[in-house]
Amino acid sequence: MYKRKKLLYIALFVGIFSIFSTSVIYADTNSGGFSNATGSAEPVTVVRNINDLENAFNQHKHHIVISGSIYGGSKPKTFTFQETSWNNTTIEGQNGSNPSLINIQLKFDGEMLPANQSISNIVVKNISFKGNIPDLQKLSGTDIIPGGTGTNYEGVSLRRINNATITHNNFYDMSDDLFSISLSSDNITVSNNHFWFTTQWLNMNPNPNWNWIGDWHDLATERLTMVIGANGGDSYDKTQKLHVTLHDNWFGPNLKGRPLLRGYVHAYNNYFDNSSAPNGNNSSGFSQQQYNALQIGSGSKILSENNNFFKTNNSHLIGLDNKADGYRFLDLNNIYTGVTGSNAKSNANRNEFVFPYNYKLIDNNKLNKIIPNTAGPFN
Repeated sequence: MYKRKKLLYIALFVGIFSIFSTSVIYADTNSGGFSNATGSAEPVTVVRNINDLENAFNQHKHHIVISGSIYGGSKPKTFTFQETSWNNTTIEGQNGSNPSLINIQLKFDGEMLPANQSISNIVVKNISFKGNIPDLQKLSGTDIIPGGTGTNYEGVSLRRINNATITHNNFYDMSDDLFSISLSSDNITVSNNHFWFTTQWLNMNPNPNWNWIGDWHDLATERLTMVIGANGGDSYDKTQKLHVTLHDNWFGPNLKGRPLLRGYVHAYNNYFDNSSAPNGNNSSGFSQQQYNALQIGSGSKILSENNNFFKTNNSHLIGLDNKADGYRFLDLNNIYTGVTGSNAKSNANRNEFVFPYNYKLIDNNKLNKIIPNTAGPFN
């Protein structure tokens, strides 16, 4: 009887393990950052194609697991999570399936909620977000002007979101910023992600002209990483929000510029990689050189600590909406190798920065070896 019970317990354990192994739970998603998001406690819904994903979204499934590659179609498709009913949501990739979302944006958007509300407790992890270059080259008309499906295409957008963790993802070849945090979002951790553009994007031909904000320029030049705070009015100084941690991320290669930071931002253990050092002009005659690696924006409070800047141009650049706008910035224990251009001077002290978390600094001389092996999905 004892042996039969023991075998039954083993069988039950194996069965339970096989159910939960479709989801990927990582212990490091909440370490060392402003977010303590746990995401969803609901049962897993596995999706394998665009119809599955649409059905899960329409049914308000809160724990969606991406299995394999899902293509959104020839035009970028946006899933907009815009109600508090989307609180406590996890979207993650299934380990071992090379999970990717192609021409698909996840937009968590609480801007239409009452002023005292936001969407909270969001986790996005273990997914490759990427654009299909031939599809983007073919867009025209309203898709390539302000408000268009192309000009607004990012991987993940957080708009008035509180408590979110974005970890172990790839973001590349998208036609707006790759990622954004804005509209008084708060308590966000962005960790162990890889942000870059391919050489196919860098050298695309044909290279069409698009209009993002009333200014026409070529698509290949739009190699922008991330924005935190939409404008000077959406900044830490103005809102006392936008507390964001960026750690253990790999930025590059082939980035034209940014992150542009207007929040209360702690950036540590990141590798800013401009190893390809694009130079000369692209097929439309525009410069391919990087214009900055990290931009200090209006109303920001930034501690850039223990990062590794490799061949970057204008490693820290002050870029304000108005010359009179304030900012606080501290360059602490960063290293610079083969860099060009200028580097902003600090105007703050370490005791001005207080974080509600513990964090561990990695030997910054080794970040260029360590971070490429730890950033991005686990597949």
